[in-house]
Amino acid sequence: MSDLTLLLFFLLLFLFILGITLYKKNLKLRQELSRISQLREVFSKALHEIPTEIILLHREEIFFINKKALENFGANPRLSDLIKGINKGGRRFKSLEIPLGKDYKMLVFMDITEIESYKEAYQMALSYLSHELKTPLAVAKGYLERLEDKIALSLEERDRESFEKAKEAFEKLEKLLKKLFSSIEYLAKEIRFKREAVNLRECLEEAIFWVSPLAEDKGINIERKIPEDIFLKGSSELLTQAFFNVIENAVKVTPDGGKVEIKVYEVSSEIVSVAIRDYGPGVPPEKLPLLAMPFFKLREGEGMGLGLFITRRIIEAHGGAIKFSLPEGGGLIVEIDLKRI
Repeated sequence: MSDLTLLLFFLLLFLFILGITLYKKNLKLRQELSRISQLREVFSKALHEIPTEIILLHREEIFFINKKALENFGANPRLSDLIKGINKGGRRFKSLEIPLGKDYKMLVFMDITEIESYKEAYQMALSYLSHELKTPLAVAKGYLERLEDKIALSLEERDRESFEKAKEAFEKLEKLLKKLFSSIEYLAKEIRFKREAVNLRECLEEAIFWVSPLAEDKGINIERKIPEDIFLKGSSELLTQAFFNVIENAVKVTPDGGKVEIKVYEVSSEIVSVAIRDYGPGVPPEKLPLLAMPFFKLREGEGMGLGLFITRRIIEAHGGAIKFSLPEGGGLIVEIDLKRI
């Protein structure tokens, strides 16, 4: 066999092996493409039939509308209306935008009609309750003030003491209701405020100033590490209130002669965290998710249980988040993450 024949033989053998290899790869590729096509079809059917309004966008153009969205929004809804949310046929929808890679987005819609109706009914009930309680309280207070001077002269000492106790109880009730109605608005109403540049250190120092009398009475040292020149976008008054609620709670639960620690540190170039630690009895782990819920109290005699809830609402209105953890050595750490500017 000549060298040329041998070369042709090996060339043909190579081409044969290459052909078989390419055939197998092509077959595998076709099988994979078929599987992807089947998955795509299943995914498309699932999206189409899912009982939630879903719309897919490619470069801000609608290319898929599922069955539920077609029923409620029609075949050619305006994209600007979709992103803002839609009111259709007396129903209200809120949109959630989910990025899917560089050029794709998914719009998922939530029917918030009932939630909004409950909110409106709740606000009306609060307004009615506030009015119905404030009016008789004001009348009763007026009568008490008019009677006070007469009773001081006409009643015996024991009766005057009883009147004073009744008056003190009434004043306590009045203060409690005022605090309740000023706090309870956070339950239903959206927090609105003018966004301005806020110095974080100044907010924390003001909150500490208002807590200081209680801390001094208990001999508690408030240790802080707060860098200067960290600025946020928001309301200094609301943020001070949010920090005050947490610091006051920390001082209340910390034993006499103890300490409360306040540290501010950068989570990233955009996020700053305020960590407030007390050395009190702590919280059962299963109760941590409930700490910022309205009216939740661990122990009796702790007020109305609205302080941490109000803090959470204020922080969330500023685009931040609040979380709780149980450190080694006891106590509780409250971490507040906020966007810096």
